[in-house]
Amino acid sequence: MSVSDRRHSDTEPFPGYMAGVSSPVTVSSQDRDTSPKRLLIVTADMGEGHNATARAIEQAARRLWPDCGIRWVDALEAMGRGVGPTFRWIFVTNVQTTPPLYELFYGSLWRRRWFSSASKQVVAAWSGRGLAPAIEEYDPDLIVSTYPLGNAGLQWLRRHRGLNVPVAAWVADFAPHPFWLYPDLDLYYVMHDSGVPVAKAAEPGASVAVCAPPVTDAYAPGDRRAARRRLGLAEDAFVALLSCGSLGFGAVDEAVRILLSVDPGIQVVAVCGRNEQLRERLAAWDCPPRRLLVLGWTDEMPSYMVASDAFVTNNGGVTAMEALSCGRAVVMFDPIAAHGRASAALMADCGLALLCPSSDDLAREVRRLVEEPRARARLERSALAHVRARTREEDLRAVAALGVGGVPVKG
Repeated sequence: MSVSDRRHSDTEPFPGYMAGVSSPVTVSSQDRDTSPKRLLIVTADMGEGHNATARAIEQAARRLWPDCGIRWVDALEAMGRGVGPTFRWIFVTNVQTTPPLYELFYGSLWRRRWFSSASKQVVAAWSGRGLAPAIEEYDPDLIVSTYPLGNAGLQWLRRHRGLNVPVAAWVADFAPHPFWLYPDLDLYYVMHDSGVPVAKAAEPGASVAVCAPPVTDAYAPGDRRAARRRLGLAEDAFVALLSCGSLGFGAVDEAVRILLSVDPGIQVVAVCGRNEQLRERLAAWDCPPRRLLVLGWTDEMPSYMVASDAFVTNNGGVTAMEALSCGRAVVMFDPIAAHGRASAALMADCGLALLCPSSDDLAREVRRLVEEPRARARLERSALAHVRARTREEDLRAVAALGVGGVPVKG
């Protein structure tokens, strides 16, 4: 059995799932009529972004369909013993030590259709066979996926095993890439209007729509000064929050050095995630907490985001969406290879982030944010306008309507 019950049971929500709820959701008679009995969420432990997306979907689903059972399955665990650790090692190694190889693979997915097709067919069959027992045992009437290899397996099951329940996928990168997209799933959600043509270029036959940022309610605008007082941060400083995801990889040391050099009034909060080596390395710097506060994994990220003046990261994934949902200026520094660079560039093109490929770029842009509050305010307004355009409940309602009232389900 590959079904993951690590976080919660089929009937109980994950711990703290109602934290940060800003307003109640009215459950209509139509919601009750289209409510699934069993929702299966396909995700994977590859960093934290895919699971974070799954938590956001579950949170909205529990409010919208309180009687619906919800279960998770980890696609990598389902693919076999040791697959998860092996794939995580490959990913981290590629990003950290062989980024040109990762860029070559990513570029080949776009430029060589035969390579993309062959690669996707292999992982689709592998993932599909692994997911089949969990799906057969749980018998869901709605499936959502937050992980590319989960999408692949569901596509294979639809084509080869007759999977006939609605399937939707949330693309947890700002810029979709070919491994996310397959022709036979019912609906793909992307993070922004600009992601629609990118997804269509990857898979012309895909049904693509724009969704609300898939982040939990805890990530919302708040009182900056109150958050600083609660966290013990400097109330009069420019607070630069630096986080490069749960794995804490990339040019984090260089980012800290540059941020500290920009202005003596900057306080840098460096969140290292689960990268203990990075945390120990930065903690050894001879720098008082008033200038550099180093953290490991923390459950206080929503509060730190609210307390910050700017959020510095290196990838346009869920962490960046969380910062936007708090209404904070996002700065992309030296984005990680392949999908990281593509997502960062697309966010910058949309006016939702500042792109800083080099150290000089980072110093210049952060200095401008320090010296020009209006520039920071413009980014904050753009962030809030984007995140307030839609709700997760609306997205789930559209998914539940698949196959109902004349709306066909593919397959």
